[in-house]
This record gives sequence, C-alpha cells and structure tokens, in this order.
Amino acid sequence: MQLRFVRILLVFFIPYFAYSQGSQPVVLISGKVVNERNMQPVEARIVWELLPEGKEVGIARSDPSTGSYKIVLPHGKRYGYMALAEGYYSITKYLDLTNLEQYTEIDEQNLYLAPVMESQVARLNNVFFKEGTNELLPESICELDRFVAFLKVNKKVTVEIAAHTDNIGDDKKNMELSQKRAEKVVEYCISKGIKKERLIAKGYGETQPIAFNGDEEGRAMNRRIEFKVISIK
Repeated sequence: MQLRFVRILLVFFIPYFAYSQGSQPVVLISGKVVNERNMQPVEARIVWELLPEGKEVGIARSDPSTGSYKIVLPHGKRYGYMALAEGYYSITKYLDLTNLEQYTEIDEQNLYLAPVMESQVARLNNVFFKEGTNELLPESICELDRFVAFLKVNKKVTVEIAAHTDNIGDDKKNMELSQKRAEKVVEYCISKGIKKERLIAKGYGETQPIAFNGDEEGRAMNRRIEFKVISIK
C-alpha cells in the first residue's frame, strides 16, 4: 500500500517538477489517429519536424487499439507533425510555439488518414518553382520530403506526378514547362531512393484548370503539382 501511495505521488508531482523550477515550457499534444472514412483507429507513426528546415526531430506511435497518441514539443520553435501508416495518405498539421511561455496541454488533435485508392488525386500544396522555369525553390523541400516519406511507407503504390500551369503565355511553352516541372519532381523523388518505375511524370500545361484564370488568386491555384495513384500492387 505504501509503495502504491508513493507511485501515486510521483505521477501527481511529475508535471510540477518537469514544467516549473526554471524548466523550459513545453506543450503536450494528444489526440487520436483515425481513418477519415469510418473513424476507426489506425496504428501509425507520428513524426514531427522543425520548420522551416524540415528536420525530423521525433517519432512516436499511436496505440493500435484506440489510435491515441501523445507528443511533447519544446517551446521556441515551429513544428509540423503528421501520422504515417501503410495504405493511407496524411495531411501535416502545424504548430507555432515561438511565443509559448508556460506549460500547455492541447487535446483532441486528431490526425485523419485517408485510405489510398486507385485514381485518387491529391495536391502537393507547397511545391514552388522559380517563375518560368523548372527550378525548385528551397521552400519546396519540406513538402517533397513528406511525399517521399509517403512513398516509402506505401511501397506498392505507383503514382503519376502531374504539373499544371495557368493560361499566361504560349500554350505550347506552358505544356513544355509543366512537363519539365513534373520531371523535376520525379528526379527529386528518385534522388531520395524511390524507384523510377513507381513514378510517371506528366505535364498538362493549362488544360486542366481548377479555378478561373481571371485574377492572380485563380492563376495561383491553377499553378500546381498533384499526384494521382495509378496502381497499388
């Protein structure tokens, strides 16, 4: 009984000793990893990275029966974190702790995983090129590395990398530029260890807009990189 009492005291006082007496403040994040289609728990790796450099700084695992996870992030940095599991595509969450001044708990931060299906199309939101060229800008690397991580977890997936432009300029040149940009993304993935047989580069130029090209906002939406799941074998 005495030993049990001591254990209870330790559990009660750990937060006090860990997050006071001059310790640096941290945030405790908790939630569940779930299948977004049926809300069932998913066993996954939770990976977090420093931003903007994209350096991986920690890994945790969700509970296979409940999907629950907890991670602790120190103050003073910006982070991206996501869940990775075979057969799923994840969306990265972001958290800015640069102004954190005290221990904080953030709960119900559920991470939703989309099951990977053939013909599924998803956008790589933060892939950017130097204007009018196929030169990748440095801020694209984090997004591309996340995509590479997805491909490494889902080893049976073959994808088409699709590049699109707005309608400014010559149609033929836009088609050629989009093809070169798609090939550049493929080249990057291959350089990170993805087999070239799993990657197809396809440029669509301005032929598949998702917004009106009448203003810069619409044109920016149309200048995009997507991937399409061709097969899962």
